[in-house]
Amino acid sequence: MNDLNDIERAPSRRSHSLRPIQSKGDVASTTKSEPSTGAPLKREASAIEDTAAALAAADPGIEEEKEDSGLPNGGYGWVIVLCILGLNACTWGVNTTYGVFSAYFLQNNYYGGTQLDYSWVGGLSAAIAVFQGPFVNWMVRRFGFKTPLYIGAVCVGLGQCMAGVATSFAGFIVCQGVVFGIGMGFILVPSQPLIAHWFDHRLSLAQGLGQAGSGVGALIFSNTTPILLHKLGVKWTYVINGCICFAILFPAVFLLKGRHKAVQARSAPLEFKWFWHPGYRWILLWAFLTMMGYFITIYTLASFCTDALGLSQKQGGAVQSILAAGQIVGRPLWGYLLDRGGRVNMVVISYVIAGITTLTIWMLGRSFSVMALYGFIAGATNGTIHSASTPLSASVVGLPDLASALAMYWLTLGVPNLVGQPFGIMLVDYSRNKLGRTGASAYTISIGFCGGLYLAAAIVLLGAKRYLQGDWKVFKRT
Repeated sequence: MNDLNDIERAPSRRSHSLRPIQSKGDVASTTKSEPSTGAPLKREASAIEDTAAALAAADPGIEEEKEDSGLPNGGYGWVIVLCILGLNACTWGVNTTYGVFSAYFLQNNYYGGTQLDYSWVGGLSAAIAVFQGPFVNWMVRRFGFKTPLYIGAVCVGLGQCMAGVATSFAGFIVCQGVVFGIGMGFILVPSQPLIAHWFDHRLSLAQGLGQAGSGVGALIFSNTTPILLHKLGVKWTYVINGCICFAILFPAVFLLKGRHKAVQARSAPLEFKWFWHPGYRWILLWAFLTMMGYFITIYTLASFCTDALGLSQKQGGAVQSILAAGQIVGRPLWGYLLDRGGRVNMVVISYVIAGITTLTIWMLGRSFSVMALYGFIAGATNGTIHSASTPLSASVVGLPDLASALAMYWLTLGVPNLVGQPFGIMLVDYSRNKLGRTGASAYTISIGFCGGLYLAAAIVLLGAKRYLQGDWKVFKRT
């Protein structure tokens, strides 16, 4: 019963700091400011002075430990943000570019697969990445956080290079889906809590800037990949992308620093209590619904433009690039708004916007300009989860338990990451084969399902708001 009470008690997200030891001068000035009360008090003050001096002489670094235990809210923390940006560019950003490859494979019958076959590969890499959360957390406890990061950097680069030389679809799945997915997981799981070690007041903004790396990577790779495919082919395009990942990931991992002791962070590999934690269970359900819609959007939007609207491959790629630009702008922007207007409040607003625009602009859009507008809004809103997951988790479970809770968070995302895009494609196939719909109308059910997921996620997150503030006042800053 005591354990359950401890779980239900929402700890503060601020790290515990050590109480400063008064120096001899501080004690002396304090005693001088007080009126004299006799010899006993003088002897007590003298004893305090002697104790303070002895402690300072025995451990001259005790003052430094006090300073290190606080959150810097800047300084080297901005280097950490830049490193996280690079990691996200070479993981989520590169994974998003798989949509360009799958379109090329379909157009040129490269492996002889169908649209549904190729849709499983992108989801497989993302699912494998997040399913590793508990195991990677165990590795962090056993070997430190940099060991899995270096392993991940090797796997990401090798996965890309090996995918280029794969001669069969099965071999391609192993390289692009499994090896690359393992690399993603070994990088993302230990790196995501690190920004929270350096920021408190500006945590959401810093997290948003770091997560903007996904958009930066997607924007760069989605524009360079078609050019390389046209000039060099699949093999050398994958090899070049892999070499770029090597060149970015290793310096970024080298520069990363954690403050696990200062923030008293734990990395328990499996703690299923978070699934029924009265506040965190709402975070997990929100994440599940959000990622289902997210993968339908980012992997279906370009094919909707070309397949349903008859736009050119260049225009479809342009819409995908505009979506990536929306991520670059939106993730830091929502990170800033999360700090200003309340984390839960702003995330709810973000996904209400994502849901409404999906059900209106995307569902009714029939031109490049309209789809470009939706692409930017979608990129700016539907990926808010990547900026908000760590700050929201820290608010609910506290900084010491953040890594443990995030391990279960990543595990929860495995299913929607794997089936999100294939499920959207299945709905399109159902509309075509069973309902006889063609063109844009064949995507109506899939788009409606996607928009409904975003709105449902926004409603579910109100449960976490109720847990944090203790009431159902919607407009309270939380």
